[in-house]
Amino acid sequence: MIFKNKTPWLWAVGLLLVFPLFFQLGGGIYRDVNPVIDSQGVLATLPLPVSLLACAILLVFLTLRSVPRILPALVMIGGVVLASLVSLWLGSDGVVPPQRKLLMIAQVMLPIAGLLLGQLVEDRDKIIARAFLVVVSIVVPLQLLASWLQGSLILTHYLYVFSIYSHFQYVTLIFVCAFAFSLTSLWEEHRVWLCVMMLPMLAYVTASLSFLTIFAYISLMLVFLGLKLHKYTEKVTAKSVAIFLILTVVAGASAVAYFKEMSVLSLEKHQLSFHGKFQSLVEGKIPSNVQERFGDWRFFGGAIFESAKTVLVGHPQPMPREIKSSPHNWYIDMGYTFGLVGILPVLLLAAYTAGLCWKHRRTLPTETWWLAVLVFYLVIVDSNFKVTLRQPYPGIFAYFLWGLLLSRLRSPTALRQGA
Repeated sequence: MIFKNKTPWLWAVGLLLVFPLFFQLGGGIYRDVNPVIDSQGVLATLPLPVSLLACAILLVFLTLRSVPRILPALVMIGGVVLASLVSLWLGSDGVVPPQRKLLMIAQVMLPIAGLLLGQLVEDRDKIIARAFLVVVSIVVPLQLLASWLQGSLILTHYLYVFSIYSHFQYVTLIFVCAFAFSLTSLWEEHRVWLCVMMLPMLAYVTASLSFLTIFAYISLMLVFLGLKLHKYTEKVTAKSVAIFLILTVVAGASAVAYFKEMSVLSLEKHQLSFHGKFQSLVEGKIPSNVQERFGDWRFFGGAIFESAKTVLVGHPQPMPREIKSSPHNWYIDMGYTFGLVGILPVLLLAAYTAGLCWKHRRTLPTETWWLAVLVFYLVIVDSNFKVTLRQPYPGIFAYFLWGLLLSRLRSPTALRQGA
C-alpha cells in the first residue's frame, strides 16, 4: 500500500470524488443562478469538479513499487494513447487542423486517472464507503430543501453557496451509485442510517428528471432489500423486519404522493417536461427525449459507416457543434471521432474484467459482485445513453469504481475479505 497513514488520504479521496463542488478557471467556485447548459468548448467557463484534486493525490503518491498493481490501468492508458495517435495520423485529411480532436483526446484521457487511483486503493476499513455516505447524507437533503425553497419540485442546481453542474444528467446517478456502494458495503454496521436515507434518496431521484437514475435506484432497492429480507427472515428480530417494512411502505407512499403532486404542479418548463415523460409511458409512447436520442444515434451511426477508414480510425475532427454537440452515447461518440481503434481499449478492459469475475465467481464476496454491477451500469448501460466516460465528474467516479473492482479481482486477500 502506498499510503503510510492511509486513513486521512482515503477520507480525502472519498469526499472529493463525490462532493459536487465545481470551479471555473475564469471565475472561482461555480455558483451561477442560471445553469451552464453548454460551455461551447470554452475551458475558462467550463465547471470543473474538485474530484480532479483526488487525481492530484494519485500523482503525489504514485511510486514505481505500485506498477505491478496498476498494470491493467497502465495498459489501458497506453492503449488509449496509441489509439489516439493512430486515429490522428490515419484519420487526418491533411486539411482540417487537429485542435478539436486533440481537445477530445484530453477529455477522454483525464477521467482515466480514476482507474489508476482505484487500483491503488486498499480500503479494508471501508473508509471510501463511509465518505460517500457522509456526502450523500449532507448534500441530498440540502439540495431537496433548496429546491423547495425556490418553489420547485424539480431538483435545483443552485445551492446558494455553490451550484451543481450537470445536476440532471450526471450528478444524480453518481449519487445513487455512491449510495449503492455505501449500502452494499456498510449495511451490517449502519443499517438504521441507511434505512433513514432511503426516503430522501427516493424523493431525490424522483425529482431528478432522469429515467436512468430512477431505474437504477428502484432496481437497487427491489433487489437489495428483497435479498436482505429473504436472507435474514429467520435471523433478525421481528422489530427490525417491521421497521424495514414500514420504511419501504412509507417510501412507496411518498413516491405515489410525489408523482401526484407533480401532475398538479406542472407549472415550470422542467416540470411539464417531467410530467410529459411519464404521460408518454402511460399512453404507451416512447418519450420525446428518447426518440431524439435514437435519431442522434442513427445520424452519428450513418456518419461512422461512411467508409472503411471512418469505421477504423474515425473522422478528422469531432462532429461540428453547430450540427450536433453529442450523440448522447459514449461508444458512438468515440466511434465517430476515433473509430473502432478508439473504443477497443475500453472493450478489452471490460472483457478482461468480465473474465476475472468469471474466473473467481465461486469466491467473490457479495460486496464485490455489487461493485461489479455498479461498474457495469456506469460503463455499459449509462455510457450508452450519455458520454459518461469523458466527463470529468462522472468519468473519474466510474473509472475509480472500475479500478477498485480490478484491485479486488486481482488480489487474493481482497477476494477473501471484500476489501
